[in-house]
Amino acid sequence: MDINLFDYFDEAGGGTGARSHWTLRAPYRPHDRFDLMLVPRVEGWREDRDSLAALEEIEAQPWVAALEHEGNRTWLRLDDRWLAQRGAELEQGEEAVAGCGTPAAGRRFALNFWDANSTKALHIGHLRNLALGNALGNALAETGGEVERRSIICDIGRSMGEAMAGVVRSGKYPQAAGESNGVKSDHFVGYCYADYVKNGASLGLAADHPADSLTREVDVRDDSADELLGRVLNGDQTALELWSQTRAWVISGQRKTLARLGIHFDRVFFESDFLPEVVELTELGLREGTLEKRVDGTVIYMTGREELEEMPLVRSDGVPTQHMRALAYWLADTGLDGTTSVQVCGQEWFAHVTCRRQLMAELVHTSEGNGFHPYHDIFHGMVAREREKIASSKKDALLIDHLVEWIDEQIEADPGRSAVRGGHPSPDKVASQVALGYFLLHTATKRVDFEPEKLLADDKALGWDLARARSRDESASAPAGGAQTQNGVRQPEYHPDYRFAVVQAETYGRLLGRIPQSLQVAPLARYASHLARWRLEEERPAHVRRVVNSTLDRAARGLGLEAPA
Repeated sequence: MDINLFDYFDEAGGGTGARSHWTLRAPYRPHDRFDLMLVPRVEGWREDRDSLAALEEIEAQPWVAALEHEGNRTWLRLDDRWLAQRGAELEQGEEAVAGCGTPAAGRRFALNFWDANSTKALHIGHLRNLALGNALGNALAETGGEVERRSIICDIGRSMGEAMAGVVRSGKYPQAAGESNGVKSDHFVGYCYADYVKNGASLGLAADHPADSLTREVDVRDDSADELLGRVLNGDQTALELWSQTRAWVISGQRKTLARLGIHFDRVFFESDFLPEVVELTELGLREGTLEKRVDGTVIYMTGREELEEMPLVRSDGVPTQHMRALAYWLADTGLDGTTSVQVCGQEWFAHVTCRRQLMAELVHTSEGNGFHPYHDIFHGMVAREREKIASSKKDALLIDHLVEWIDEQIEADPGRSAVRGGHPSPDKVASQVALGYFLLHTATKRVDFEPEKLLADDKALGWDLARARSRDESASAPAGGAQTQNGVRQPEYHPDYRFAVVQAETYGRLLGRIPQSLQVAPLARYASHLARWRLEEERPAHVRRVVNSTLDRAARGLGLEAPA
């Protein structure tokens, strides 16, 4: 169903325009007599002829039973027969939950996220990026948009050389490596990379922060990593085979992680694909004086900004930095014309994005720095640990694979949690949904203080709360009543909880329909969290549970926690 109660309200009022004078809102809790609130948009509405006329039009709608003024509030009670019909439909399953029509129909979205390095396995920092990007992609698709999920993988640069050098140093290449040693292939490369950075000629173990990775990229060290990288760029066949195998091991392992999370991508690019564009842009910038070349051969862009005064683009040995590789990708023709392009990335890259847009405008002689792809950047805060390790024997508890395994173990070890999973519509996906859902409730720009135990905290973690609320586990005695009867016929539409559940189901479509414009999924996540916690406060009657289950199943789909139907 594509039309929800709020759509009916928007259409009400005829020439007076109900929504021009009134806002329809769902209450936070059930009300004994009324279902919705009407909030005036016009100050002094009691003396405003159009506002009063709009109220009359609203009250005349077939889905409205009555309006009542109570102080500054105006309450609306839905027609019992209308509510009973909608409730009966909702009890049949999630497809009855009213969507939002197709506000994004005819629009194409290119959504860029994941954007990992081909040097290591995915960790919890990537998990936040994946959760936000995947949720936005599903929500846009649910509103009728055509969504292409994209990613640009870093497979060139200093870190790639370090990973290659680490693989060689391990002594397990080429004779054996990856999962043939009982270690997942991306984990194997990641351990080799970390070991080389820690014990090799680099500055120290890299964090996923521009200041750290770019410091190592700019400085030429003439070590094994630089030597291997240079050989790759010069076409040395042996080095190319090592580079290709190292990259393949990591991407193969990362794709298994993504599959476990239920996340897919339509197009994946590699930064190495855009090396010809790097050469062209460098020559153009130097020729026009936009870029500067130092005595040692390093190419830089002087931004004039305090946050990133000098933007290093090409090292003295000709290796492009991540600044330049990103510039080449976004200026290249990759089929973005006619799309609304969106990139999801960490807030630590804000200065990079700002300066890159400025450079783009200077290179193509336009003052519109925001006229380039991506048209929209969604920045999210970093993920920080409160404790160094979780209670796990795994070597690196921060990896997504290990985190999901840990969640599985915790659920399996607890009879109550195990019962929740047993009654869940997708029991094999519970651990992944718990992991992804945790990050959706947080304000995107704020840092998340992460501790694994928080993922399974009742009433505090969206993923786990949704899993509990959606579980069909009936082990606890649940009341079947909650409905008044008339002549022996059960009539749940008279129960405040049932009426509240139906209104909440109608609210889903309104919140979903705003996402193509706002590109924010947090309001939908907060709505799902509130409804799930309300459902779990006490055992609700069977009719109420069925309506709420349908709504939460649909919300999980809209948030990317369940695959589209």
